Amino acid sequence: MLEKEFCIGMLNQEIMWKLQNWMGLGQEKKMSQANATFDRVCSKYISAKREEIIRSQGVLNGEGEDLLTSFMKLDTAKYKLLMKPSDDKFLRDTILAFILAGRDTTASALSWFFWLLSENPIVVAKIRQEIIDNDLPRTTGNGQENLDKLVYLQAALFEAMRLYPPVSFGRKSSVESDVLPSGHKVNANSKIIIFLYALGRMKAVWGEDALQFKPERWITENGGLKHDPSSKFLAFNSGPRTCLGKHLAITQMKTVVVEILQNYEVKVIKGQKIEPVLGFILAMKHGLKVVNMRTRFLHIS
Repeated sequence: MLEKEFCIGMLNQEIMWKLQNWMGLGQEKKMSQANATFDRVCSKYISAKREEIIRSQGVLNGEGEDLLTSFMKLDTAKYKLLMKPSDDKFLRDTILAFILAGRDTTASALSWFFWLLSENPIVVAKIRQEIIDNDLPRTTGNGQENLDKLVYLQAALFEAMRLYPPVSFGRKSSVESDVLPSGHKVNANSKIIIFLYALGRMKAVWGEDALQFKPERWITENGGLKHDPSSKFLAFNSGPRTCLGKHLAITQMKTVVVEILQNYEVKVIKGQKIEPVLGFILAMKHGLKVVNMRTRFLHIS
């Protein structure tokens, strides 16, 4: 709910949302209610975590700590730009940032990815074969070195995020008047909405097969990963605003996919309606219903 109201608020004219906020009406009322609920839940968990830290008397030291504990223990002398970790607002904002940017985006990307795999069994077979060819262990987990070998898997993940970007749009503001590469004039202080969902499907950018799920478009002739400019593939933003957690997110997704495909056959239940829902995060409106069955690898003949 919170990201949906945030999304709608971004699209509203500034004067309108300010008026709604002042009067407590419309989407701003819903946003206020969602914020109050989120504050209440966060306050509960922050208080519980503080009590847990006091009881543990610093037994945990880095390894095994969760993110909230780590932020509570931050050295403010070392990180002068940060607010005090004892400030609940700082911790609340940190929780929100990690939920929106670090959890929901990854969950959304994986949901669309597994749905696309269900529609493209040949891609599933190729990913499994790549895992086998690189001798990735099934039970002991995989380090970064092993995951980096999975070029085709990363290409398939990028292709899924091209068609279904976890963040469906972004907003930019112009400091000064400018002219876009397309020739469109932009006045100072203008709001520019970039729809990543549409950008990833433009034939002028991606070719006539732009609507096809085709991981091979990300593979070079030598079998390496093709690195398109971030201004073309904006799933992780671009330039100095590139997502700080990009490599972590890719590692997480690869880890999840490998663990699942090594051990399960994912069957998407037929007949369900698959459609995106309006929101800051491009989630599935009705979720993705699947049946997981234990499996073992078969080599492609």
